[in-house]
Amino acid sequence: MIMSRRHIILGSAALLASLPALAAENTGSGSGSVAPVQHAWVKCPAVTSVPMTSDAEQALPLRLVRSLSCGENVAVLSDAEGYTAHVRTQDGKEGYVAMIFLASASTVTPTADLQPVSATPVNGVVRWEAGAPGCDRFMSNGRLVESVTADGITVQVSLEDTGWKFRTSLAVSNGSDSTADLFPSLVSLDELKPGLKSLRSQDPKKLSHAKEHQVLWTQSNAKPSPSAVAERSGSGATLQYASYHTQDYFVSQDARKPEAGDAGSLVALSLKPTRLQPGQKTTGVVWFERDANARELSMRVPVGNLVFDFPLSFDQKR
Repeated sequence: MIMSRRHIILGSAALLASLPALAAENTGSGSGSVAPVQHAWVKCPAVTSVPMTSDAEQALPLRLVRSLSCGENVAVLSDAEGYTAHVRTQDGKEGYVAMIFLASASTVTPTADLQPVSATPVNGVVRWEAGAPGCDRFMSNGRLVESVTADGITVQVSLEDTGWKFRTSLAVSNGSDSTADLFPSLVSLDELKPGLKSLRSQDPKKLSHAKEHQVLWTQSNAKPSPSAVAERSGSGATLQYASYHTQDYFVSQDARKPEAGDAGSLVALSLKPTRLQPGQKTTGVVWFERDANARELSMRVPVGNLVFDFPLSFDQKR
């Protein structure tokens, strides 16, 4: 993404009026009180992620610290440069972000109080649909994630083609007031097009002993199925949840992701059976057999009394 300094300055003018004065942290040893650090949300107008650079000028070529996901919460340490703000992410990284990509915390409900609009289960099944209440999608470390929340439970999935196996990264967060059981053996992946068949799950213990370890590489990422778009009669419904973005629950999983070729960690990375208490979350990986011709797929993740259904697709350029 290339953006001129003039573009950033002009686009930031309106936000500067709404973003409150942001005091930098007092790192001195004086006895004065420390001003509270302000927070902001990352917004992504027409982009899938936002660059955080090591320099305030964001000179080209960009000196990237990392990309920020849509809806990510950051601490704003200083906005003295005017067109960029000095921020710190929740994993402790610091850098500069263009002000046009920050939404004032004063205009967004804090994380503790922000509740997503819940998706509506139909006969116990919650289907992900682009633009539907409770549904979100975002980029997490270069992969596209589908996320859906219903009855307080959030399930996030990302499907990747390694060229050898299909690898599914899953994150489940229990925000309800009751326990929720999760059994990886019940997670399923079905091919819908060009043929109709179930793809078998793969034992991580057997994968870890294979001679080839492409299971840790990524050849391509699945995207939402073109047919998975919510029908709306008007724009009013969108306004109810447009400001909400789901938290990325894959951060802890990525922190322990092994290097490609280190197959000994496959068992540790795999999703484990668990009973999630209220407020708990878990992440893990499930592998499936691969069909090189698969275009449309459906992944189902049973959690508690609900089944979360994710429509996915691969571009087959053959």
